[in-house]
Amino acid sequence: MAASETKERIAEALASLLNHNTFDKITVREIADEAEVHRKTFYYYFADKYELLAFVYQRFIVEAPRREKPLTITLENWRPETIQLFERIADHSKLFLNAYPYDDGVWRQSTNEFVAARLSILLHAMPEYRYLKEDVIDTSAEFIAAGAIGIINKWANDGFKASPRTVLDQITTANRLFNGILDRWKLS
Repeated sequence: MAASETKERIAEALASLLNHNTFDKITVREIADEAEVHRKTFYYYFADKYELLAFVYQRFIVEAPRREKPLTITLENWRPETIQLFERIADHSKLFLNAYPYDDGVWRQSTNEFVAARLSILLHAMPEYRYLKEDVIDTSAEFIAAGAIGIINKWANDGFKASPRTVLDQITTANRLFNGILDRWKLS
């Protein structure tokens, strides 16, 4: 079996276990047994179950569906791509709800990095921000991403009742409100 297949099998084992148990209750032994690999094999690919969970988040939630050509985020496609991301989160809601409250910040960190990187690309593409230094844009992207992750976590805590489009609208509205506050603050 190829190394990538083994790594995928271990990830799928954790995802399967998360459909029935919370992350804090799952052991490396259970993951290895579910994947039908030895514990040593598990540790060959992952330092611990938290590193595996970060890989699972990437693989099952954050990562775009496998495509022949990688997607480049643009001002034209960011909205449908973000809705697809939220749909993947909702599709894996059981995994998400059984993992993120117990993951010691793995979800927040890995997703914040992913979202901030894409926001940075979008901000760099906007003519009104081209005069800003790169570190200012990157810091702004990290700040907006942290707020977006907060709204996504609230959506999860509410049981994913709102539609992905509604969640995106909430993030967009919150950002507009914050920008409005800053504009007023500058004027006073």
